[in-house]
Amino acid sequence: MTVNGEERTLAAERTTTLLDALRAAGFVSVKYGCGTGDCGACTVLLDGAPVHSCQVRAHEAEGREVITVEGLSVAPGASWQDWSALHPLQQAFIETGAIQCGYCTPAQLLTAKALLDRNPNPDEVEIREAMSGVLCRCTGYVKIVQAVQRAAALLRGAHPALIPPRQATLAPDAPQEMLQETLPWLKEPGGWAAPTVISPPDLPTTEVVGQPEAKVDGAKLAAGRAVFTDDIALDGMLYGALLTSPHAHARIARIDASRARALPGVHAVLTYQDVPRIKFSSGGQSYPQPPPFDQVALDSKVRHVGDRVAVVAAETPEIARRALALIDVEYEVLPSVLNPEEAMRAGA
Repeated sequence: MTVNGEERTLAAERTTTLLDALRAAGFVSVKYGCGTGDCGACTVLLDGAPVHSCQVRAHEAEGREVITVEGLSVAPGASWQDWSALHPLQQAFIETGAIQCGYCTPAQLLTAKALLDRNPNPDEVEIREAMSGVLCRCTGYVKIVQAVQRAAALLRGAHPALIPPRQATLAPDAPQEMLQETLPWLKEPGGWAAPTVISPPDLPTTEVVGQPEAKVDGAKLAAGRAVFTDDIALDGMLYGALLTSPHAHARIARIDASRARALPGVHAVLTYQDVPRIKFSSGGQSYPQPPPFDQVALDSKVRHVGDRVAVVAAETPEIARRALALIDVEYEVLPSVLNPEEAMRAGA
């Protein structure tokens, strides 16, 4: 297949997804989100059309053209740290503040590119419809829509001004209630709510503090170079996987991990039989912990669907998942409490 303009041969089994094949080849801008085709974080362009790569087998892309955000730059070989090397879409996402954590940004950028390739001047409804296949938990989409509109203008040769924040000073005797009456109506002609800063009358005017700035790591995020946990690969690194309970409440009557331990590539399998029963709090707060110390790493009793039963460490995620299927568990299913009223009764 062709990836970002270069002929590439990717090693993949028949069941390997395009997502996994691309990430294994080093294209870590393509993110794993849900694995079910719902979130869109894994979006790439396949022959120019956005697809969820977790739902496409790698062999289906044979002989076709794949574009990831690593290939979006208009200056191949240039450093992503040079803004002039970035695609207008990447620049617009930085300039409008459409990037926060940056996890879904590569997918947003590629989806927007496909839209602008077929429609150079989309309206807001068309942009929202096109971008609906990529979920974002950070931005609320307003800035994303603004970024696509700005990029469309840049690609058409226009040079639109950024929407500046409104600056206002509250009159010395003005009641605070005035803010509630004023803020909802501070709109730009196009309908956007402008960033608004209303200062108390005795606050000095500032030139740097409180002024809008491009995100420090914006270029890195726009180029898909941010290193998230799943992007890190160290020499000799092992991958973990959890076997979890299918029952809401049960005792582990018997557990046998011998077949999993014998699988080549598996370095460790832990069950409650292998670790001390040390209680801890899952609150994650500093001392003193207000939540009860009622958790253990692995226990002979499970208390909810998804509770931990066994942990595997292996050389690849695939081996780890295969090992989970080799762990034999027999459960003694116990009564479960499934609503608050039952939980408050004596003896629950």
